[in-house]
Amino acid sequence: MVHKFGVFNTVEELNLAAAAQKAEGDTEALYALAAENGIAREDAEDYLDGVAEELATPLMAALGKLDLEGQELGLESQLKDWKDYIASLCTESGELSRAVFAPDKDLVSVLVKGIKYASQNRIVLPDKITDPAGIPRNSAIGMTGRDELRRIAEEYYLGVKGT
Repeated sequence: MVHKFGVFNTVEELNLAAAAQKAEGDTEALYALAAENGIAREDAEDYLDGVAEELATPLMAALGKLDLEGQELGLESQLKDWKDYIASLCTESGELSRAVFAPDKDLVSVLVKGIKYASQNRIVLPDKITDPAGIPRNSAIGMTGRDELRRIAEEYYLGVKGT
């Protein structure tokens, strides 16, 4: 991702940059700053109009970053679902939201860990599934469920083991 306005370590730094643009009256720069960080134009307008005290909350910043990373990766299907699930986890935890926004963390690392886990934890499908699906008996697929993805995301973003 290109960062014309720089990479922010925290949402507070992002909000300080937004405050500087607002103080200068540079609305176009503020809109560009918001877009660069995945913040909706409407949220930037609310900030400019005084409806919101800050450009972004930790949750908004995390969701914006996840959306930008997902777009950059061109996520589809299961990987998009995984990104969306991580976003839903952010709604439960301000600590996770802050960690997701941190510049030293990225969505691709969680996806890689999830895919690696699935690859290493293949399950053999029952014949009642393979036969009607028209695939060979004893076919195995890799699986990473929500509980495991949550564990992987929390370990990566928060350094928490075994949650």
